Amino acid sequence: MRTTSLPTPTALRRRSPWRLAAGLTSTLAVLALLGAFGVVPESPSDNPAETPEVAAEASEAEREETGSSSPAATESTPTPSENTDTSADEEPEATPAPVEPQSFSGTGSEVVMLEPLGEDVFYATVTHDGSSNIALWSVDENGQDIDLLVNEIGGYEGEVAVNFGEDPAALRVEADGAWTIDLVPLSEAPRWDGEGVHEDHGDSILIVDGVADGLTPVTLTHDGESNFAIWAWGESYPDLIVNDIGVYEGTTLLPDGSLVLQVDADGSWTISTN
Repeated sequence: MRTTSLPTPTALRRRSPWRLAAGLTSTLAVLALLGAFGVVPESPSDNPAETPEVAAEASEAEREETGSSSPAATESTPTPSENTDTSADEEPEATPAPVEPQSFSGTGSEVVMLEPLGEDVFYATVTHDGSSNIALWSVDENGQDIDLLVNEIGGYEGEVAVNFGEDPAALRVEADGAWTIDLVPLSEAPRWDGEGVHEDHGDSILIVDGVADGLTPVTLTHDGESNFAIWAWGESYPDLIVNDIGVYEGTTLLPDGSLVLQVDADGSWTISTN
């Protein structure tokens, strides 16, 4: 029987909060609007009564006295139609490359180091062909156990969450036989749209994005002999919606906004809407 204690994630799809300063935003919006139409705000004249003709004559007389040349002859002033915006020359921020799936195999007890998982979310398919116990822990960068992912006797094949919560730096295996661990992007997990009956066997990962909108009753069955538990993962929680032993049939609510189901089972199980 496998027992699992999961940390609460900050978000299944990680997001960063953003804020806007209203005063600054308003100022920038006004300047951007003016710039788009080539309008440059002008300072008011010191002498409102002075006409353009008088101002031009005074300026000409002043230049003749000082012998200076016209500013227009020595300096080119950008006109409103000239594009002085340099933002077009700025390169867009590089998008991080997706993390490649990772695969491991071995016999007996071993520790495997993981490449950084970044923003990507993974689950793992795990197999074991031994006759004794197989246990699989996720481990943080300080060498501390994060979660017991698998704890079974004998042959095993199943799917388990890897970094739905914390990011592990390694996986620690205890086994007596040959084993394999394949990390798979969450996007490749089986998907259920809420129509009909979905059936699977053993430990499984199932995408249910879009199924739970408000109150959504679901009927669940299990024909195994050991623990049957289901966690519903959303934006900021894992919610334990079933936790029983052996054969099970019952109806419960799928939490609003559920994205993924993590199923712990040793037999065949089903899920369907009412």
